[in-house]
Amino acid sequence: MILKKGVTGYTGGDLSLECDWEARVVEFKRYSYMFVQQLKGEILEWYMADIDIGYAHTHIKIDEKELYIFHHNIYDYIAFTVNRDITGLEFIDHSLLKALFETRYEVLTAAQLAEPLVRQSKGSGNILLNENDLNDVELYYMDYFPAQTVGDLIFNYWD
Repeated sequence: MILKKGVTGYTGGDLSLECDWEARVVEFKRYSYMFVQQLKGEILEWYMADIDIGYAHTHIKIDEKELYIFHHNIYDYIAFTVNRDITGLEFIDHSLLKALFETRYEVLTAAQLAEPLVRQSKGSGNILLNENDLNDVELYYMDYFPAQTVGDLIFNYWD
């Protein structure tokens, strides 16, 4: 299951989801440099988590193609995109990077991230029919932010 409790960044006060974010970013950077260099690529730019985007990501170039590597801030999820447009991420699969990153992280596929969110009206709100373990806070805020796919939900820009 990908949609684990706290995956949206709203932990609902669950202290078990707390982690040393700085250490995780340092590790992500280290592995990114190592794996991109193994593929004779280069790191073009780093983007750190901030108030709007709660996940670190890097802009890279491999074989004259530019793409981005996203690292989830709570779970060790990695995803690849061709853009970093927070209103329309285009997730892709990259078999060479996947083979390297999956030795340490859970690499999410474009198909997993493109899965539509299926909601059903219930009372004054909606319930999510996709397999999930989201907390009440996450389910509440889903109705107020533009998430249409699993990828939108995981790599969101809710503030």
